Amino acid sequence: MAQPNIGITGMLFKNRKVSPRLAVNRIVLYTITIVFSCVFMIPFLWMISASLQSDTFTLAGKWFQQFLWKNYWDALTQEDFKFLPALSNTVYYTVVGTVFFLVSSVLVAYGFSYFRFPLRDKLFFFLLATMMIPSTVMFIPNYVMFANWGWTGTYWPLLIPALGGGPATVFLLRQFMLTLSISLFESAKIDGAGSFMILWKIVLPNIRAPLILILIQQVNGHWSDFFGPLMYVGNDPFSRTISVAITIFSHVYYVQWSYVMSAAFVMAIVPIILYFVSQKYLMQDFVLSSSEK
Repeated sequence: MAQPNIGITGMLFKNRKVSPRLAVNRIVLYTITIVFSCVFMIPFLWMISASLQSDTFTLAGKWFQQFLWKNYWDALTQEDFKFLPALSNTVYYTVVGTVFFLVSSVLVAYGFSYFRFPLRDKLFFFLLATMMIPSTVMFIPNYVMFANWGWTGTYWPLLIPALGGGPATVFLLRQFMLTLSISLFESAKIDGAGSFMILWKIVLPNIRAPLILILIQQVNGHWSDFFGPLMYVGNDPFSRTISVAITIFSHVYYVQWSYVMSAAFVMAIVPIILYFVSQKYLMQDFVLSSSEK
């Protein structure tokens, strides 16, 4: 028996029966999405083009006239750029800062969710009230405090505050934890599980979606952080991060755009890879959470 001609609408929507108006709306939506995606990709493609060719073609407005892969190696080994120390410092700052922030936020949210202690609600209200304080207001007091402690020139002013977590993150995780059935915890306690075992075996697997979301946010924030390392760590070539190194190198008397764009591409590719790797798990968890509700 011959297969019916389903046309482009059936191909786009997996042979499901949809109304013509809904099909047109989806096609228009997908078209707009594709067009805007292409527009947003233009700066990224220009960065790749500038990293693979000499500055002569880049400044002349030429795209992809050369494919000089050695530009990346030259940027890595640039004496004035100190890319490898900056890369290692950025990895250290990102990994340690993200781990500190996630662990502390999870523990604080877990404590506010399932433990009963005096002034718990008042402390949680005070924590949420700190969300109303603009971060720029605290720059000068924090710098004076850390300078008096002798922490400037190190990463301690950037890493130690991460141990306090974030009020918005604690609030988000607490709301997800409160959606879990209390019978899970009662059954675990009857089986002899302690508080940390319940957190590890029950709570964390059920809040994986917000954890991945916070992980992406924190990695992006620490990886691309410019103001914090510049203010506290300083301009030491062996201590600065990639963002600070790129900015300083791009303000010398002669800018080598091939080196700057090569470093910028390496800096941009890490969050992109993290997003694509975690996107599948993030969407699966959110779909499962919405279907359960």
